[in-house]
Amino acid sequence: MEIFSDANFAGAASGVLTDLTSAYVGDFWNDKISSIKVYSGTWQFFEHTNFQGRNFQLQAGEYSYVGDAFNDTISSFRPITETSSFAEEILNAHNKYRAEVGVQPLQWSNDLAASAQQWANHLAQTGKFEHSRSGENLALGTTGAFSVTQLVDMWGNEKQHFRNGTFPNVSSTGKWQDVGHYTQVVWRNTTFVGGGLARGNGNNILVCHYNPVGNFSGQPVF
Repeated sequence: MEIFSDANFAGAASGVLTDLTSAYVGDFWNDKISSIKVYSGTWQFFEHTNFQGRNFQLQAGEYSYVGDAFNDTISSFRPITETSSFAEEILNAHNKYRAEVGVQPLQWSNDLAASAQQWANHLAQTGKFEHSRSGENLALGTTGAFSVTQLVDMWGNEKQHFRNGTFPNVSSTGKWQDVGHYTQVVWRNTTFVGGGLARGNGNNILVCHYNPVGNFSGQPVF
């Protein structure tokens, strides 16, 4: 989610917010918000601090003007469905591929989600697209064109080149990099995942972190 001081996404901009709940927007933003971009989930905005007073909700979309009734009146906001629905979509998107090969479903990790969100924000702000660690998958797609599930499917679709074996000899192309995202998704010893989503330069960037990490040389994928 991102807030702007003027209509039509002009004026001061917050950047993609990482603090999902704000009982007070702060002195700079208090009663100064005129347009909003919601990248996922449903958000609720209040005219007073601590989620009090008149309020309204916005779903994912771009709102070039919040309307006369709420222009320059917002003092607090919070997500309604952001975390739970996002986590559920990440898990479902991964676990359908894991079910296909008979490995246990992944569970959600808030710690992994926090580190993934931090790196997603960094990539969105810098315009780079690079890894920060092992046990990490990255996906990039035009904002509004891809759901979270479709971004995960970019990794899952690598299974067309996968051949079962001992890592890194697991690709029909001869290059493990052509299936490396998929093998991490279905790696049998991985039990936890956490994800983060950020927007930059017209793209959504999805980062997922895994524990234990996969793609170890000399080990079977599943």
